[in-house]
Amino acid sequence: MRFRFGAYELDVAGRELRFAGEVRPVQPQVFALLAYLVRHRDRVIAKEELLRQLWPDAVVTDASLQRAVSLARRALRPADRGLLRTHPRVGYRFVGEVIASDGDEEAAAPRGPPRYATCGGVHLAYRILGGGPVDVVFVLGWALGMESALQLAGVAELVAALSGRARVVLFDKRGTGASDRVKALPRLAERADDLGALLDAVRSPGAILVGFSEGGPLAVAFAATRPWRVRALALVGAFARMAASPDHPDGWSDAGLASLRAYIQASWGSGATMRALVPERHLTEALRGWAARAEQAGASPGAALDLLEMNLDLDVRPLARRVQAPAVVLHATGDRVVRAGNGRALAAAIPGARLVEVPGDDHAFLFGGQPRLERELMALIERTTALGDAALT
Repeated sequence: MRFRFGAYELDVAGRELRFAGEVRPVQPQVFALLAYLVRHRDRVIAKEELLRQLWPDAVVTDASLQRAVSLARRALRPADRGLLRTHPRVGYRFVGEVIASDGDEEAAAPRGPPRYATCGGVHLAYRILGGGPVDVVFVLGWALGMESALQLAGVAELVAALSGRARVVLFDKRGTGASDRVKALPRLAERADDLGALLDAVRSPGAILVGFSEGGPLAVAFAATRPWRVRALALVGAFARMAASPDHPDGWSDAGLASLRAYIQASWGSGATMRALVPERHLTEALRGWAARAEQAGASPGAALDLLEMNLDLDVRPLARRVQAPAVVLHATGDRVVRAGNGRALAAAIPGARLVEVPGDDHAFLFGGQPRLERELMALIERTTALGDAALT
């Protein structure tokens, strides 16, 4: 994602601020501050939000925040420093006219055809982005295909940030996206076999699995049954069991499931399930259009119903206790798709898992929560790289 204001270009993926084509030096955290203010230029950003989003694990004083804003202003020419406006006792706002190169929340999808792995005669579409000593595999949720996911700026920026340190692999689960449609209802064991076939195809000795939403149970099952293939686990807005039960009150209710079935049967393709990924304040007309296209490209109505029934059979709570890999569970406290109790239950069930809860409704951590997700994944990459280096000495 690139933002242009005047003669400036803010390249978020490349982590560069340029003026008339010349790179202007900016410290990483100051760049993150400037990018956050530019992206959310429609409103005043409270100091508390900046501290929560940019320094979640550090004690930062008000004076330190003021200094970061001052350094961000100094990265601009003196005549342009008024673009960063202070609202006393409230926060800060970027007030310049901005042109986003691909829309505020959409990015250009990669060109060229996907690659294919095979498992039991089923073709599984995948892409490899970036390179590095560690493999990071995104296990996407529901019927979201990788091409649609990569059109989201949050995904594109996350991949760009990780790809300098790791090899990022995205794929379409069987029955979704560019992978083969299947006549029989897919089971969790088959999906785990598919994931193993994918790692074989990319010759991965072991990977960090990032399970988003409905991709979480698959990531958990794979980590529990094939521990030698999983270096670490990140679960984002995920669950161990979809349906509510007496011992799992945070699952989907019968009424909610009935409503979802009715939507799939009567209105699939209009984008309601994909719009649920987007926090309300980010839901622009462009993203509404993206959601409809993503739903149409992800699965047919019949396939979506099959996926729903498969999800209702899932219960990986017993498997969660067998996970050996380092794990982090990220969940928004106001998640409208998967209630926060699901994340808490997952973190409690996985030995040694760390729970990261943030305020808001960013289900997949791809909007305001993307910087936090990036930091957590970078920490897993650094840990995995260090362990690999230690094994060689």
